[in-house]
Amino acid sequence: MALVVSILATYVKGDVIPYSGAEVAKNIAVFRIEDEGIRLELEIYPEDLEVFEHAFQLKLITASVAAPAKFHQSLGEIPESLMVARADGKPLPFDVIRAEHRQRIDRASPFAGKTDPLTGRPIPGPPENSDVMYLEVFYSFEGARPESLIVHPPYADGGSPVASIGFMVFDRHVPITRFSFLNKDMHLAISWPDPWFTVFANPNLNRPSQSGTTSFLYVTPRELRHEVLIRVRDLAPWINQEFMTGSKLEPARQSRILTGALEAFKIRNSLSISGNVVHPASARGTFLTLGERGFQVVEGNPMLIADTTFVGVILTYPISELPTTASINWEMFDDAIQKVPITLTDIAGPFFAWASPDEPVVTWTNHLKRYNNPEVTPIQAAGIFVIPLWIVLSVALSVGAGVIAFRSSRTMMWIGVVALSAISLFAGIAFSGKHAIPVLNPISGQSETQIVTNALSRLLSNTYVAALEVSSEERKLALAPIVIGASLSDVAAELETSLTIQVPGGGRAQIVDVTNVVIVDGDITRRGKFEGVVQWRVDAQAGHWGHDHRRRVEYRARVEFQPERGNWALSAITVLEARSPDV
Repeated sequence: MALVVSILATYVKGDVIPYSGAEVAKNIAVFRIEDEGIRLELEIYPEDLEVFEHAFQLKLITASVAAPAKFHQSLGEIPESLMVARADGKPLPFDVIRAEHRQRIDRASPFAGKTDPLTGRPIPGPPENSDVMYLEVFYSFEGARPESLIVHPPYADGGSPVASIGFMVFDRHVPITRFSFLNKDMHLAISWPDPWFTVFANPNLNRPSQSGTTSFLYVTPRELRHEVLIRVRDLAPWINQEFMTGSKLEPARQSRILTGALEAFKIRNSLSISGNVVHPASARGTFLTLGERGFQVVEGNPMLIADTTFVGVILTYPISELPTTASINWEMFDDAIQKVPITLTDIAGPFFAWASPDEPVVTWTNHLKRYNNPEVTPIQAAGIFVIPLWIVLSVALSVGAGVIAFRSSRTMMWIGVVALSAISLFAGIAFSGKHAIPVLNPISGQSETQIVTNALSRLLSNTYVAALEVSSEERKLALAPIVIGASLSDVAAELETSLTIQVPGGGRAQIVDVTNVVIVDGDITRRGKFEGVVQWRVDAQAGHWGHDHRRRVEYRARVEFQPERGNWALSAITVLEARSPDV
């Protein structure tokens, strides 16, 4: 059963929407800026219905579920109002387009309730009651598009927020904010030519990703990866394309964009390793979209919108050992790209830098003092006593010689002894170091279970080291010290298909730990051969497009291994199940 575990299948989180608790507030307000006005999608928690009845001056409790209600009112200076106003304080008139009971949209983190490793506090979850009153409200510009707006939350008499409201703002599909709490007046400047540049006056409200082009250099044991996220609208002049606000990208145009992007990045922004310019061994790419949940890898061929579409490019450079330096010479600068944030990541952590027209070269320097290049190493068969075959043969021949000496004449005895000695000598030379009989050592101090689990743990750890190699042929060669020769192709194939943990774009996650090795079924023979079903757990991590992704995967597999020339060697492994318990 071949399984490929994707650590990011549906949980590709960008840095746009970190989990602050606002995304699971009792009340959720999503504002969407359109050409003619602002559309508000409001989820009201049942206990706060009265608050929003005051805010919109309508009876929400009696609103029809089956037939949406429509209202039209102009807001006055009512402190309890949820108001959108022009810069001079004049409120926009609004229509209540829809009012109906619904279930809350699930925006909670998949790890809600668990401890956040950064803050030490539990990750917040949604309210227990999932019922909400849903309002769709449209605030009209009345034909005059403003350059700036004020979002005014409902206040109590003392000036404090009257309800807990988590809010987010989109400008023509582009997320302008991360989820935050709407607890004071918010001033917003709108960029009509390009919604990417619409911002709040309070920088803490704006999404962390303000640059439309970002670059990442990953330094790993077997390869350097230069990864780039670039907004389609920023990429346009470099691939002879042009996009307007709201431009739709049909599949045929997407193909041209991606092809153009890969061709451009193969020759631009050169990478130097230890002072020598190198060319990428491979270049691959994909589309990503930016939305409420951050960056999402595009699957299939849906229609895309240029304003929220990014191209993710991955350039790989194989290495045998870590270099002394690696430099990116960024050259793609124009009116839209003036400063490019570049993140340099090795095992010591990320380091941040900027490329600009005045300083286009950004360099990673190897300051790692205690780095050991990971390599697959033979695993001594602990708990096994190895008897060379020539010793067994010598004993047998000695016994034979004794029998001959006991039953033969003196002349025949010497002839027999000389012949047996010669045979023993030639057999010892022929079999020395090549053939041996392994047996369990009864005085090793380890139980059979300990021998199996310790051997398998080390075999698996070395298997995952082999997985670091950048090509399938190199991965197969790396397995040779821990796999029986006749089984090498089969074990390598299982590594490729079932033991690989992939990330979007075709990269591989690194295994940082192998734990919880357990024998489900099977025994080890007196000759040290094990056949049975085992399970284990791995912790994987992968840096990708600026995010440190971690996943825990549990495996269940049928495994065979045995001693060979004093070392443990796999003869078969077939993964039966692979699952992520934390998803």
